[in-house]
Amino acid sequence: MTKDSYANQVDNFLNRLKLSSENQREVLIGVNETDITTTQGHLLMLLAQNGPQTNSELSRALHVSGAAVTKAMKSLCSRDEAMVNVVPDEADHRVSRWSLTTLGIAMASAHTQRHRETLAEYESLLANFSETEQQTISEFLSQLLERLPGGKS
Repeated sequence: MTKDSYANQVDNFLNRLKLSSENQREVLIGVNETDITTTQGHLLMLLAQNGPQTNSELSRALHVSGAAVTKAMKSLCSRDEAMVNVVPDEADHRVSRWSLTTLGIAMASAHTQRHRETLAEYESLLANFSETEQQTISEFLSQLLERLPGGKS
């Protein structure tokens, strides 16, 4: 393959990745067997990991707007069986925090499992390459990430 066709392959990959992740917080491999978005799943996972949190805390953790968190959480709250509910802050009752319901805990666990499965897929793919090739892939991804908007994260 020529350098030009490698560049086209990278370009096609990034464009397809962007399309597949439009309006999603992350890219997870496999089929989402739930009716929630990856962003909603990630919010649930954060609540499971860190306990009740405010919109501001969640928006900072996900690097999204407070409005995006509010929209996602209201959707999770207004279902036939809510996945989250609002609880007053123990120290300041003027502050509201989101908390998981039993269903929310189960959905957070399912989202965490999708993260594990995605990492296992990456490891499986990388196992097809030698250590030297994996180092080259890693270096390429690091350099590419530095050139993308927002730089290294």
